[in-house]
Amino acid sequence: MDDTYQGFEFEGNGTLEKIETFTTKNGKEILTLIVRTGGQYPQLVPVKILGRLAGEAGEWKVGNELRIKGRLGGRDWNGKVYGENVASSVAVLSKGSAKKEPEQGKLGNDDNVPF
Repeated sequence: MDDTYQGFEFEGNGTLEKIETFTTKNGKEILTLIVRTGGQYPQLVPVKILGRLAGEAGEWKVGNELRIKGRLGGRDWNGKVYGENVASSVAVLSKGSAKKEPEQGKLGNDDNVPF
């Protein structure tokens, strides 16, 4: 973790379900990994990938078991708080048995989302 960041941090394992790409109004692409947790009540967890970490995306395939470390954050916009999970590191623990290529979702610009 970045020593200059003070706040909430997370660390966990999950299976990569999907990679989504969002293009901001100024043309910047933000990747979001959709990761399924295990256990009796599995969850789908979205994790944003920013900056230099996006360059490693070619290593991540649907079905891979990932170990993700990051920070929890959020922003206030027009009186609403939007939470976000941002990865600081992603490691492939094991290669999955996905029978298809990684699914790349393409999200359009949404004027109702501030970031």
